[in-house]
Amino acid sequence: MTHTTTSTPVTGRGSRAVTGGCLAVLVALVLVLGTVLAWTGYAFHRAGADNADRRTQARAAVERQARQAASATVRALTAARTSADGATAQDIVLRDGRDPDSGGSAAAPDLVYDRGAGRLTVVTPFSGGYEVRPALWGAVRTESETRCYALTFGRDTGGWRADVTGRPEADCARRQPVTGAAQAAQDALRTLVRPGATRSEVQQLLAPVGSASDDYAYDVITVTGQDTDVTVTVLVHASGQQQCYRFIRNTGSHDSDSVTTLPVAGAHCEG
Repeated sequence: MTHTTTSTPVTGRGSRAVTGGCLAVLVALVLVLGTVLAWTGYAFHRAGADNADRRTQARAAVERQARQAASATVRALTAARTSADGATAQDIVLRDGRDPDSGGSAAAPDLVYDRGAGRLTVVTPFSGGYEVRPALWGAVRTESETRCYALTFGRDTGGWRADVTGRPEADCARRQPVTGAAQAAQDALRTLVRPGATRSEVQQLLAPVGSASDDYAYDVITVTGQDTDVTVTVLVHASGQQQCYRFIRNTGSHDSDSVTTLPVAGAHCEG
């Protein structure tokens, strides 16, 4: 008796069905993976472009801050009715011609006085923050954009005027040691508790600060007291730079802002 079998055709069809199903799943996986990769690439590209736009906007905002500081300084100079060659004009420029959000008044612009041209120029940094947002996950962080500017003030027949120009970052960086030395002196003066402190006592108070750093040195010029306030004028030296400062210590307060610090014209430190 002859027997026939149909197992071979069934097995062939099953194999083809399995192979076709695997191919379909593989194609689907490739499509899904391709879509995910394309979307991820787009997300990173979009996030990078958006972050770059926010940085560009921050740079524009920093330049506006510099121009606003220049305008505010011109108004203050005009209101004071001062000439370009006086210490008052230099005090105003040092006070107002800088970033109002610098995080402390110890920041010292580099002041250059061109007596022949009757111009006052401060070179100082301005900064602003912007958000950096991740493409997929992670926390949003804030980056700082800092730009160096020269603010030049002069007088003509129409009164005070100002010009704002960009400068290399190195022009502003060289003043950072002076700012750091002033901040160190500010911290030390918070320990001053006697309204009637003498010049020698203040000099002794600042001496350890100077000895702690080879770059810092302090010449105490004057010390005056009124009620609970002690006003100290100091010539601060750091890394070949120097700046005259006026510190006002409120001895009745122990808060972090109990010392007011302000860079002033060099004439105040001439003795």
